[in-house]
Amino acid sequence: MPKLKKKKVKRIGQLKKLADKVFSEYIRQRDKGVCYTCGNVKPWKYQQCGHYVSRMFNSLRYSEVNCHCQDVACNVFRKGAMDEYAIRLVRQYGEGILNHLNIKKREIKQFSRPELEELIAKYKKLNG
Repeated sequence: MPKLKKKKVKRIGQLKKLADKVFSEYIRQRDKGVCYTCGNVKPWKYQQCGHYVSRMFNSLRYSEVNCHCQDVACNVFRKGAMDEYAIRLVRQYGEGILNHLNIKKREIKQFSRPELEELIAKYKKLNG
């Protein structure tokens, strides 16, 4: 009788890394490669997924409001271009958005395996 191979179960860290990848692709495609803070346009594959509130805060890590396409100059060299980012967020989502994000980031969030698998499936589907 042949040995059955066990399906390797991905660790939470591996799932989070994959979720980051598919979510980033979605954000950059959604924004059509236009940098949220300076307007620089490049093919989405050459842009980055910029977070207004750092992705270390799990409660906003996969927030479509907190994340927008940014070029490497704004996201890395200008450390997110936070002043311009804030102005755009207020213009797009209204006066209360910065306060909302500040409150939301204080929520403690630990992702479960099923939550991450659901996020991965959702954004893979949206990416086409």
